[in-house]
Amino acid sequence: MIPFSFTGNAGSTLSHVVVPAGGRDRIRVQYVSATSDKATSLILFKTSTKSAAVTATGAANQAVVSCVPYAGAAANDVVVLFSKVSGTGVRGVVTSVQAGASITLTANLGLAMAPGDTVHLMTAAGQVPVGAATKEINAPTVFVVHEGPALIELDGTAACRVNLVAGEYS
Repeated sequence: MIPFSFTGNAGSTLSHVVVPAGGRDRIRVQYVSATSDKATSLILFKTSTKSAAVTATGAANQAVVSCVPYAGAAANDVVVLFSKVSGTGVRGVVTSVQAGASITLTANLGLAMAPGDTVHLMTAAGQVPVGAATKEINAPTVFVVHEGPALIELDGTAACRVNLVAGEYS
């Protein structure tokens, strides 16, 4: 078991944490702390349901990912880009898809991509209400991802933050 902990970005309407995983790493989230100003805010736990391999090098300052898109790729899909070299992942949102060639994101990549890196379609697999408060969730297992990265998102109206996500790889 290898422990991990990540702090989310401070956001106005969205804060998120990517827990990166390559290959067959299993992610077990054991603790989450989140703060939101929105009365109906939710922590969303997302898992990879489809993936695509990157086919060409891409710089961090561009929005196009060279890959054969995963089946059904479409605008507004939430994805995690995973770099095998750095072992890190970033969240992105798909703007458009060019069949057989690429996926274009709404913003620049946030990290350099290389052939063999992956793009994961992230789908909600669980949620916990937070409301306009700070919520802490602590259990032996809060959420599990069997393969690929995890994405934890929190919404707000003017201020929200995933304060901490901790757990272990197994």
